[in-house]
Amino acid sequence: MSKERITLNIDGQSVTVPPGTTLWDAAASLGIEIPALCHDPRLQPVGVCRLCVVDTGERNLAASCVRVCEAGMDVQTASGELEAHRRTLVELLLSDQPEQSMRERTTGDDALYALARRYGITDVRFPDGAADAPRGHDDSSPVIVVDHQACILCDRCVRACDEIQHNDVITRTGKGHTARIAFDLDQPMGESSCVSCGECVAACPTGALTHKALNGLRVEEGV
Repeated sequence: MSKERITLNIDGQSVTVPPGTTLWDAAASLGIEIPALCHDPRLQPVGVCRLCVVDTGERNLAASCVRVCEAGMDVQTASGELEAHRRTLVELLLSDQPEQSMRERTTGDDALYALARRYGITDVRFPDGAADAPRGHDDSSPVIVVDHQACILCDRCVRACDEIQHNDVITRTGKGHTARIAFDLDQPMGESSCVSCGECVAACPTGALTHKALNGLRVEEGV
């Protein structure tokens, strides 16, 4: 006997999915791309960046990476309100970014910068949050550079370290503006139990974690 399945509408398209499927995954099955920075299909979703919110007709917008599909839902993923919401979030995140993204400058795949281009953002309306209180760098690792100012606290590096490599090295420390990723008991990365596998760099969507140049060459992911 086949298991019960759920049918709903996303952007006017009908889709039938197994129970427990998230709206983000259901939309992806239709070829609909919902922007996200904290989400990676390889990792457990956490819904912290809020860029993937969709309109389910309820009072509040729902983070599609964690919201489970319900039968009969009528979901909108790209209305004017949603796109305005996402554009503002991208601007807010950019206001705390360093002057240059190491990832954008080297490999050119900074996901936050890509979203800025998508929304045509060339000037950020909000005060520069990076100017007065930089969070600093950690160059102690022989192969990885940590730029805390570029970190958006999406926890992708934490989850990649825990769920994919099972090293359990990365966590968070601090509160408010001082919150940042940390290694073991808030040690410099190079002094922690990090094994330099590079999974955190592969998972990071910004210039917060990048490979360090070695003898004039940059270590590439997967090499």
